[in-house]
Amino acid sequence: MAEYVLTEKNAVLSDAVNASAKRTLHIPFGAVTANVLFASLAAVILTAPKPGNVQSPAAFLTAAAAIELIFLIVYFKGKKKSTADIVSLIYAFLLAWELFNLSGLAHPVLVPPPENVFNIFYVNRADMFEGLLASMSILLQGMGLALFFGIIGGLLVGYVQRLREIFLPVTKVISTIPPLVYTPYVVAVMPTFRAASVFVIFSAVFWPTFMAMIARVGSVDEKIIDSARVMKVDLPTMLFKVILPYSLPEVIARLSFSFTSAMLCLTGAEMLGASAGLGYFVKKFSDYADYTRVIAGIIYIAVIITVLNVLIDLLQKKVIKWKY
Repeated sequence: MAEYVLTEKNAVLSDAVNASAKRTLHIPFGAVTANVLFASLAAVILTAPKPGNVQSPAAFLTAAAAIELIFLIVYFKGKKKSTADIVSLIYAFLLAWELFNLSGLAHPVLVPPPENVFNIFYVNRADMFEGLLASMSILLQGMGLALFFGIIGGLLVGYVQRLREIFLPVTKVISTIPPLVYTPYVVAVMPTFRAASVFVIFSAVFWPTFMAMIARVGSVDEKIIDSARVMKVDLPTMLFKVILPYSLPEVIARLSFSFTSAMLCLTGAEMLGASAGLGYFVKKFSDYADYTRVIAGIIYIAVIITVLNVLIDLLQKKVIKWKY
């Protein structure tokens, strides 16, 4: 019996030692890879001899350091492997871009040095910020109107069967037409570019929201509706205090997709007739074959979309605390 107890204790001790060893030997290879790539990129930026057309590397190095700082904060807060993988891909791309230019194989106009591209963020910072304000103003107006009317209209149409039978077939046809198809016509017809852009963004967000609300209202448990009717609630109470809380999480969950569609339509519209905005910045300099600023504008748009999507995800987590 004593021998059995001793053996069991040894087995438990052995398992504990093995588990401790696994924890000790665990190496976050994704994080290590990301940091090695960052160190390699920084070393190349600082030490490699540059051709005469390369500008100061300060902006490029600052951008890389900012990415590394954000990565370290996010990684040690959540320790998601995907974060390290994404950052590793970014560093690998930047390193390959830098080495390609240093090799002399890159076309000086079509593939400008990354130092020159990132320097644009400092040189043209005023124009970029002005374009951001112009685009966000139009985007918020178009999305705000689309979400308001899409939610209210979807609630009413989804709840009233006759309205649903009238509008749903029409909605299925109209919603399948991409707004980018009729964007040039809308820009030509509307009295101002701002009105045209708001209309295009409204169309891109309204129809998906409207259809999602109709479908969500139609999926409400009949027991919930019957219970509310037994309590003899009026129509506004039924819509806004019973059905809307049930449907709102689904609408908020689709907000990031709606934003992406709206941003795509806005950028496309700005390339046609705008005098300011994110898309206008890219189109303006592409007409002059200034691809250094074109690439900087593309990176700028990507960063803005990424930041806004992160903010939307935070909004979803903070605002919606329930889901049915």
